[in-house]
Amino acid sequence: MEFLDGLEKLDSELSKLSLTPNQKKLMTKAGAEVYKESLRNNLNNSLHKGPHSRRSNIKLVDDIGLKYKAGDGATYVGFKNTAGHYGYLARFLNDGYMAHGGKGAREHTTKYVTGLHFQERTINETKTLILAAEVKKYKEMLGD
Repeated sequence: MEFLDGLEKLDSELSKLSLTPNQKKLMTKAGAEVYKESLRNNLNNSLHKGPHSRRSNIKLVDDIGLKYKAGDGATYVGFKNTAGHYGYLARFLNDGYMAHGGKGAREHTTKYVTGLHFQERTINETKTLILAAEVKKYKEMLGD
């Protein structure tokens, strides 16, 4: 009997710790906001400047958005594909390229332009910050 009582008590304590999908959404949203802000900052600092950069301005910062999955409370951060912007370009790996400049053989130079690894850098920098924000929200919801 003591064993069954112990299992029932354990089950009731564990059920208090589990979250509803709406609570999970609130918790993952807290972490997603941290990631979104860091992604925004890293994107702004990663854009090439100088003679070998794009002439047209792509405003990916305006296309960073959050999306929720209703079934399990997951929150996704990504780039929207809105009219006049190019959010889909963030999907492509930019691992650097060779830039060629000038017209004619005498002025033709080759320069390696480093890749923009802002997304990978953001993930590595913010893993602990995201978890800390989610834990803070979790404790807040449980009343700790």
